[in-house]
Amino acid sequence: MEKQKMIKALNDALAQEHACQIRYLTHAAVITGPYAQAVAGRLKEIAEDEEKHAAQLRERITALGGTPTMEVARAELIFARTLKEILEVNLKEEEKAITLYRSLLRAAQEEGEILYETIEEILQDEQEHKEELERLRE
Repeated sequence: MEKQKMIKALNDALAQEHACQIRYLTHAAVITGPYAQAVAGRLKEIAEDEEKHAAQLRERITALGGTPTMEVARAELIFARTLKEILEVNLKEEEKAITLYRSLLRAAQEEGEILYETIEEILQDEQEHKEELERLRE
């Protein structure tokens, strides 16, 4: 993949990570119900993972000679209030993230080992988030 296209794709992923962090923190703040405290704690931890992903993406974008975006992917900011809604929204968003990072992983092979490993690590985290949200939904 051409370097400028890769930078744009990474910036798109970065904007999504910004939105994911906001969404998880907001959902953690508004959740109610018998399991609210435990689920809110986990949502906050996932938000921390999303911030870590954003930092990793910023480093890779800069290393490729690009400028990291400060934008937020607005499509990713879906508000929910109930536990069921929160889990459903975040599951859908994790599935989109997994699809995105799988495509980036294929493209990253051309850009070098460090970028590939970064994307692979983020993809593994996103898959773990999805699996955990699925377990919470049951």
